Amino acid sequence: MNSRTKNRLTRGELLNLTMAWFPEADDVRFIELSGGMFNAVYLAESSHLPQNGVVLKVGPNPGAEILTYEKEIMRAEIQAYQLLSDKPIPTPKVLAFDLSRQKASFDYFFMEKVQGRAWNDAAKGVPTAARKNLMKQLGQCNAAVHSVCGEWFGYVKAGERFHFDSWASAFSAMTGDVLNDARARGFRLPFDAIEKTLARHLVCLNAVTAPKLVDFDMWAGNVFVDREEQSFRISGIIDFERCFYGDPFADFISAAFLYKDVKQEPEFCAGYESVSGEPLTVSEGDRIRMDLYRLYMAVILVAESYRYNPAYAWWMRALCAGQIHRLLKTLNG
Repeated sequence: MNSRTKNRLTRGELLNLTMAWFPEADDVRFIELSGGMFNAVYLAESSHLPQNGVVLKVGPNPGAEILTYEKEIMRAEIQAYQLLSDKPIPTPKVLAFDLSRQKASFDYFFMEKVQGRAWNDAAKGVPTAARKNLMKQLGQCNAAVHSVCGEWFGYVKAGERFHFDSWASAFSAMTGDVLNDARARGFRLPFDAIEKTLARHLVCLNAVTAPKLVDFDMWAGNVFVDREEQSFRISGIIDFERCFYGDPFADFISAAFLYKDVKQEPEFCAGYESVSGEPLTVSEGDRIRMDLYRLYMAVILVAESYRYNPAYAWWMRALCAGQIHRLLKTLNG
């Protein structure tokens, strides 16, 4: 996906970054991985690199136009990998990183390459029985993420401007930021209706009392599966850059192309419960909050559409406009 935020580098620039951390990899070959929608990502292959290859993720240039919550987004991803390094979830190991912006004007890091293929690419070759087992593993991975507790509600950032004492105040601020980003770019949205709907459900949001780590991007493109003889396994989960401390149920609405309704996935629930030690139930309040998170996600997709090509941006805004209308009707019905 082409995006204005992608900071594509020349081979010389890529080589300089790689040699700074892996000085023996003078025979390195670079392949751009085009699936992402924010950062430029490269596979660096060499016999002198771990696993004969590593993944280099390059953040936007300092002058690139980004959304408010996307500031320091790479720092959040690295921290998430570190927080999850001892949890029962297959995340790649961070091998090296530089967030100082002294040797390069942008953030970047190297991580292990993940074996297998993204779930959305491999799905057609996965039989029904294997999918059930993968869904159980996915539930276990989700529960592993949610086992991490934060000290505040809000995005995983150093700035206290993103830290809150309650989930209602955190989510209100998060939504307010992205609404302001959409306003600043001249997008037409029912801003007043969204804000009033959010205010109407603050009590429901305050039912969340423990800040748990939430991926909020665990969709089929970020979950990798690998085949071992006749079975399949989840071999890696990537892209935690949009993570925050908040309501674990927010993850259940971001699983695009994996499932639509978590309670219609018994294998997922069984896997989740095997790690969490608690039954995964969905109350009416949970469903209200999940609709609020769907609304939030739709506004994000509109606000970020400026960075894509006009045809895709128009399609995304039209799709989200319909979804926002339906969600407002449901939440205010």
